[in-house]
Amino acid sequence: MGQAPSGARARFQANLEALRTLRELQETGRAATTAERETLARWGGWGAAGLAEVFDENRSEFAADRDQLRGLLSDDEYRAASRTVINAHYTDPAIAAEIWQALQGLGFEGGQVLEPGSGAGTFIGLAPEGATMTGVELDPVSAGISQALYPQATIRAESFADSRFAGGQFDATVGNVPFARTTLHDPTHNQGRHSMHNHFIIKSLALTRPGGVVAVISTAFTMDAQNPAARREIFDTADLLGAVRLPNGAHRRTAGTEALTDVLLFRRRLPEEEPGDRSWLESRPLGAAAGNEVRINTYFTQHPERVLGTIEVGHGMYSEATVTVRAEDLQAVPAQLRTQLQDITATAVAAGRGMGADPRTVEEQAVARVPQTPAAEQVGHISAAPDGTFTQVNLDGAVEPLEVPRTQQAELRALLGLRDGARTVLTLEAASVEDTEELATARAQLAADYAGYVERYGPINRFSERRTGRTDEAGQDIMARTQPRVMALLRKDPYGPLVPALEHFDEGTQSATPAALLTERQVQPRKPVRGVDTPAEALAVTLDTTGEVDLEEIALLLGTDPDEARTALGDLVYDVPGEPGVLETRAEYLSGNIRQKLDAATEAAAEDPSYQRNVAALQQVLPRPLGADEIEAKIGSVWISPEIHAEFLGELIRDPRAHVDRAAGANWEVKASRHSFQARNDWGTDRMPAPDIFKALLEQRRVQVTDPDPDHPESNRRILNPTETTAAQEKAHLIKDRFREWVWEDPERTVALTDEYNRRFNSLVLRDYSVEGSG
Repeated sequence: MGQAPSGARARFQANLEALRTLRELQETGRAATTAERETLARWGGWGAAGLAEVFDENRSEFAADRDQLRGLLSDDEYRAASRTVINAHYTDPAIAAEIWQALQGLGFEGGQVLEPGSGAGTFIGLAPEGATMTGVELDPVSAGISQALYPQATIRAESFADSRFAGGQFDATVGNVPFARTTLHDPTHNQGRHSMHNHFIIKSLALTRPGGVVAVISTAFTMDAQNPAARREIFDTADLLGAVRLPNGAHRRTAGTEALTDVLLFRRRLPEEEPGDRSWLESRPLGAAAGNEVRINTYFTQHPERVLGTIEVGHGMYSEATVTVRAEDLQAVPAQLRTQLQDITATAVAAGRGMGADPRTVEEQAVARVPQTPAAEQVGHISAAPDGTFTQVNLDGAVEPLEVPRTQQAELRALLGLRDGARTVLTLEAASVEDTEELATARAQLAADYAGYVERYGPINRFSERRTGRTDEAGQDIMARTQPRVMALLRKDPYGPLVPALEHFDEGTQSATPAALLTERQVQPRKPVRGVDTPAEALAVTLDTTGEVDLEEIALLLGTDPDEARTALGDLVYDVPGEPGVLETRAEYLSGNIRQKLDAATEAAAEDPSYQRNVAALQQVLPRPLGADEIEAKIGSVWISPEIHAEFLGELIRDPRAHVDRAAGANWEVKASRHSFQARNDWGTDRMPAPDIFKALLEQRRVQVTDPDPDHPESNRRILNPTETTAAQEKAHLIKDRFREWVWEDPERTVALTDEYNRRFNSLVLRDYSVEGSG
């Protein structure tokens, strides 16, 4: 069988010839001859170097080539072809052959095999006898060519994200998955929003049976990426049997790409099988170039012989700095790959991790996929025993008999069956994103049970009405609704409300229709985040899941150790002085009473210089201090001490022994001369001396003078004296005005009071969530 030639122009011409041959076969509806198959086999897709430019409408020198292509492709085919230029790199048959040999070494003797992103079918053409191949290829032309080349295979021209297969349908998966940072929409198999290559691997594992193997070529980023999310999701169901890193240029002749790739062998675990080595979930820094740190998977540091060349830090196709593997002789790569894969397969088989048949029966597989019922039910749970009796969980968690009237027993048993059926459906939906056979069976059973209940008893929410003997404003009878008494029993069960929700009930017609749960999925399980790319994302995820800054969890998400994670977080979090190990987000730490935090940070920085970053950050957000001209000083203000009030009163009435103090709450104690000229003339009156006025102002009471009531001399009643009150109030205004001036006349007092005011009332900062990852 022919191969795609090297050289951009030769590849383009070979692709045109293959296209013309395909069109001839499609128009005539016949099988390809040997010569035509040779022509078709030279098809190399559009991902090779030098071919992508043909689709660039701004490149006028390729206008003639584009015209030829448009003459052979429909508009949809042309668009599909242009989409594949970034990732359609076909596989060297020599490498594909070695992967097939590895599968056979693991025990593959035939069965259903999937190839996602099958291209022109290199793996299909090399498949051993007994392999029934199914390929999935986005480009309809490549799919058509591979179908013409290998009519015995099933080729589906669609995006792998849209492919629908039963879980565990295939015995093995092989192929060269497309490499791209593109994220495909696949709500079932890509809830983690992984890049295309990781998505293909994860989905392939889901479609491969337990004990089966996924052997693929993938970009080195699958293993080396700092974000361990994809590797962790793979590890949920499969073990890495081994990996071999191919040198840059290994695909140069066939695909015209220098991409650094790995041959990866994963085996899906059998039920109850213990997970294997997990060290490959981590990657470690290797070096830096162009200011960027590069990483390499721990597996390759532990198995340097699995790297077919010399590791260097260089420039890759996706990043400024990346791992590069240089090999002196690319022709020797297949033989070197064979040696390493043989060692991997021999080790796996010796450890009992070969491709044995699934040992479970069909029934055991079905049972294993059904989530287990909780060991203990909640308080109030009602159970129907086989002997016709009922029990209920009491407040102590113990099960006790439940008396149920004989006339209600049959219906209660039916309602409890609907409750349990609905719980099973919801549990199955929450357990997996796949619409499994077990889920379909459980939903069908629930629908049948509901139909049977309605046929026998009527709608679940049915009711009757009775007169209450009362009428409304319009004179109409007020009716009371009465449900079957058995519903009162069901309401005692914590899951009882689930049963009435199984139908849409029309109160006017007393008719019901099944709720959506009986016909379609209602729950999409929330997939846990297994890894992230940036410290800010790690912080946000951790806050969402734990509600606090958990450094261990952040390190786990970033695929680093806690010390590296703390360094990576930088100013997104701050260490709290006096609380070792406690971290707060930037938004939390740089808010609240900043002056108190600044005092604590300053004190801590005196012993530990690392807290100086706290001091600097707090100083940046500290509110601008208010000056004396921006502060209003009032008599009795809590931020002005009793001593200052006493000093003012003493100077005001020239009484050096004046004493002012807070008694309790809003009550003040004022002791000062009431008989001096200043107290009774300058700042007070004969009826209300200055100390009495000052005490009223301190306690924020009305300044007024009263006299005994002449009409009721025998009582304690007093009446307002308008003249004296007006005079006293005038003196009160004078005292308040003087106090506002006097407070700021002494520079030292001004500094002390403005500091106190700012500390008390100008230290709070609201949280600012605009900083990424601040939480």
